[in-house]
This record gives sequence, C-alpha cells and structure tokens, in this order.
Amino acid sequence: MYSKKAHKQYTNVHVSTVDRGRLLLMLYDGCTKFLKHAKAGLESKDIPKFARFLSKAQAIISELMLTLDFEKGGDVAKDLDRLYDFMLFYLTEANLEKNPDKLQKVIELVDVIASAYREVIEGETRKAAAETTDSAEPSEEGPRQPGGLSVAL
Repeated sequence: MYSKKAHKQYTNVHVSTVDRGRLLLMLYDGCTKFLKHAKAGLESKDIPKFARFLSKAQAIISELMLTLDFEKGGDVAKDLDRLYDFMLFYLTEANLEKNPDKLQKVIELVDVIASAYREVIEGETRKAAAETTDSAEPSEEGPRQPGGLSVAL
C-alpha cells in the first residue's frame, strides 16, 4: 500500500514539474499503454478489463481534444482535432463490435503522433541546449537568453 501511495506522489510531482511537450508525450504513452491493455482484455475475453482501459484511453484522447489551441495551432490543430475525433469514433466501433483490429489501428495512430512530437521536442531541446552553450560565450550584447520549448497545438 505504501509503495502505491509513494508512486502516486512521485507521479504527481513529476507531472507538475514537466514542460508541456513532455506532458503531451506522457499522455500519448499512457494512451498507448491503456489501449494495449484494453486489447489484451478483449483478446482474453476479460470484458471488464477491456472496458476499464478503453475508457481511460478515450478520456485521454478527449482531453487532448480539449487542449487544442486553434489560434496558435492553425491547420495542425484542426487536423489533430479531426484525427482525435476519428480515433474516438473508431474506439466506439471497437467497443460495439469487440474488434481488436480497430484498437490496433488507433494504437498505431497514437504512436505516429507521439513519434512526431518526440522528434519535435528532441529537436527543440537540442536547439535550446545549443543556445545555452552559445550564450555561455561572452558577446558584446551580453549573454543571450535560451529559447524556451514551444509546441503549439
């Protein structure tokens, strides 16, 4: 019991101190994990397990939809909104039909989005590190401030 409580506290601290890009990756990774558990539940005919994990994945996708910033994200945000809507529709069909192939399709879509974000975030992190290194060198204008990580949805 203590270890579960400690793990939950650690996770809460970790989530509250992580930047927005890393938080998105955590959500995508959690969604993938829940979808895989739902698929395993479906394949083993454990319907309560399937329903529990499917519901968690749907909640994450719904939350991702709600956090889209259409002003900053433009066409990318609109495309993600449509993609998330498609995923929720497909998950509803997977639930009604008890179809593991539809779950697998959504897993693959989430993985593609997560991979794309991971590349963007790693690129931004490298860029910020390079700017920090450059700012350590003296210049006539004084030290430069490193750029922050920014991922517009």
